[in-house]
Amino acid sequence: MASTASFSSSSLAQGAQTDEVEVIQVRGIRGSVVKSINAKRYANSIVDAVSSEDIGKFPDQNVAESLQRITGVSMSRNFGEGERISIRGTSENQNRTLLNGQAVGSADWWVDSSASRGFNYTMLPSEIVSGLEVYKSPEADIDEGSIGGTVIVKTRKPLDLDANKIAGSVIMQHSEVSGETDPQLAGLYSWKNDEESIGALVSVFRQERNLRRDGIEAWSWTHRDETLEDGTVVENVYTPGGGGSAMFTQGRVRTGFNFTLQYRPSDNMDVTFNALNSTLEANNANQNFLWLPGYGGSKYQSLDIVDHAKVGKFAQAGTLGLSPDGNNILDETKIRNSKLKTNSYDLKLIHDGEIWKSSYHIGVTEGSGGTQTDRSVGWEGNAVHSYNAQNVESIETSYAKDPADGKHWNLGFLRYDSNDALDKEYYGQTDFERAIDVAVFSKIKMGVKYRDHKRENVRLRSQTRTDLNWNLADYSFVAPSDFLSGIGTSGTLKSYAMTDLDKTRAAGDALSWQYDYLYDSNFAITEKILASYIKADIDADGMRGNLGVRLVETKQTTGAYVGPADAKVWQEEDKSYFDILPSINLAVDIEEDMILRFSAARVMTRPDYAAMTNATTYNTETRVGTGGNSNIDPYRATQFDVGYEWYFSDAGIFSSALFYKDLQSTLGENTQTETFDNVEIEISRPINGPAGTLKGIELGYQTELAEGFGIAANYTFVDGESKDLEGNDILIPGISEHTFNFSTYYENETYSGRISYNYRTGYDTGRAWPGYQDAYGQIDASFNYNINENITAVFEVINLTDEHTFSYQEEGVKQALTGVYKDGRRFMAGLRFSF
Repeated sequence: MASTASFSSSSLAQGAQTDEVEVIQVRGIRGSVVKSINAKRYANSIVDAVSSEDIGKFPDQNVAESLQRITGVSMSRNFGEGERISIRGTSENQNRTLLNGQAVGSADWWVDSSASRGFNYTMLPSEIVSGLEVYKSPEADIDEGSIGGTVIVKTRKPLDLDANKIAGSVIMQHSEVSGETDPQLAGLYSWKNDEESIGALVSVFRQERNLRRDGIEAWSWTHRDETLEDGTVVENVYTPGGGGSAMFTQGRVRTGFNFTLQYRPSDNMDVTFNALNSTLEANNANQNFLWLPGYGGSKYQSLDIVDHAKVGKFAQAGTLGLSPDGNNILDETKIRNSKLKTNSYDLKLIHDGEIWKSSYHIGVTEGSGGTQTDRSVGWEGNAVHSYNAQNVESIETSYAKDPADGKHWNLGFLRYDSNDALDKEYYGQTDFERAIDVAVFSKIKMGVKYRDHKRENVRLRSQTRTDLNWNLADYSFVAPSDFLSGIGTSGTLKSYAMTDLDKTRAAGDALSWQYDYLYDSNFAITEKILASYIKADIDADGMRGNLGVRLVETKQTTGAYVGPADAKVWQEEDKSYFDILPSINLAVDIEEDMILRFSAARVMTRPDYAAMTNATTYNTETRVGTGGNSNIDPYRATQFDVGYEWYFSDAGIFSSALFYKDLQSTLGENTQTETFDNVEIEISRPINGPAGTLKGIELGYQTELAEGFGIAANYTFVDGESKDLEGNDILIPGISEHTFNFSTYYENETYSGRISYNYRTGYDTGRAWPGYQDAYGQIDASFNYNINENITAVFEVINLTDEHTFSYQEEGVKQALTGVYKDGRRFMAGLRFSF
């Protein structure tokens, strides 16, 4: 496909939040590169962009996987697919994602997920997106709430497209580990009348994915006093709380639509209504044959202890004796029915008067759902067994009874849970702007916005059935022959009796269940946020930018059940705070093709929802959990940026930036042992930690080496410094010290292709589990063949070299494995069309 580009001046149709000096209509990979570079060049603040053509051409399945190509942006994967992003080393919840400038509600399918402000990108397919903008320095008219940066996702408008435009794709995706091949379907139709005053656009999508993830897990590594069977006490030894060989399967079906209706009765008025509906059905199951020290009252017979430089006495291996009172082995399966919905309805009117340009914006967004049914199935037995964690990225186990023989394991318990979340926001705003000629200022803009936000979580739990007398031999199947292929060692448990999901689900669902509130895990949060701002654009000879201030008042109410187990009462706490957030952005033209940028701002991030209440999530099997803290404060920072950009060709740029964030407080964690259902559980609760700093450098280079052949590379270094409660130097959660991206592309009239490599060094997740995430790099590739000017054959591969992820409890202790997972490769082939 040949690259073409044409330039036209900005019009009212764009309705952008900030000025769009130029609009470029492009085709092909090179064209999209030009468009992204142009967006960065003419922005008043520090912005990076990805065009719709980039998303179509990248080997990416959702928006997060496109964003990770941007300098300073890193991504967390879940089951091999991009889920959340972080910007410049900040935590995922300290960045915001806005759809056409407004919030998007989202929830999580996993019953034990912590309610986060970080957006779940699995709900947003790239097919509905026209472009992405990443604001690393704020402007006063953009919603507050991010210390790292703000992503603005833009959808298409019908009056910007040709009448009767039809586009879409039919792609089949093959997942290597599951062995399943699934359809990915998307389509778009856009219409407008001859006068181009009314237009309508609808895009629909349906994407299926049957995935499987194989893993080796452990958790709760900490210092304990262990009493052996013979009465010997081993003091302060670093031991695990358990682990196992896990197989996760999930059938994802993502369906939805984006509908846009646009009305432009005159040159000075534009009305746009946008509706987004996305539904994710994510029925899943997790099977795990567990070794659990202390389960059933069993004790260690022996421990193999070595001296470790960081943790001291390290129990790298242990033998667990028989339980005197019951069973000491658990073969556990979780069978879940999960469903999520994201809806957004937005109405915006823009009027361009003789003096003032005004806009009026109202809408509502809602994310809802979760796990409707979570069946915990526990098969138990009693046998001497052992674990060995001496090898990195592996745990070896041995059992006196054959784990693959189902007759050894009887049903110990059957329990049903459910979790339903609601993330809803109503908003209304009005903005006014006009041209001025006062000193260096060319335009003034002001506005006010009100948001009414609600986040709720309802957790239910049934009674636990222990009287069913089921035997696993009647409800099992043999583990897949390729289970854990390529990870672990010869001593890793790779074959055990797995639960027949359909048979067990049918038998369990036929029983009568009584549900009660799991009071500790229920909460409700309301936030009423009133913001106003004023911003002045700067336009002087050789310099442009903006100066502004945003004033924000937040009134929050948090509610949770508190008190002893037999006398829980609902308690609400009110809190309010006021923030003054000034910002300045300057772009100075050194030469015609060179820009020097400066920015400074005061920024803030509200705490995660789960961190704001006294609610607690317990897992009695793994004996770990998370809780909240109603006294936690927002995170605030003062940030500074300086950058240099050289645009040496229309498809070439060299950029560098230095950034510094002075953090008023950081996120800390306090872990304590709490008792729930007569089980001692390690609960981690957030606290406001000491002050800290984030500083780093970004380097980017992009060029066309020859006609049709180009490369893009970027590198980010981030250094984060803070202290723990004892004054020790600690890592700030979520920071990868080094992030690197490299892509190369080639295209001509018939063919185009791209190979991309993304790498980030290890980082502390900030959570007790999984702990420290090891370094990870992945290669993706795509190849396109233009059958004709309307139809293109598409071939893509994700994770070309079959990388796997690895985590461990804390940095420098790799033997304390918490998870090693194999998601495998994904292959896609199909057709894209555009008429």
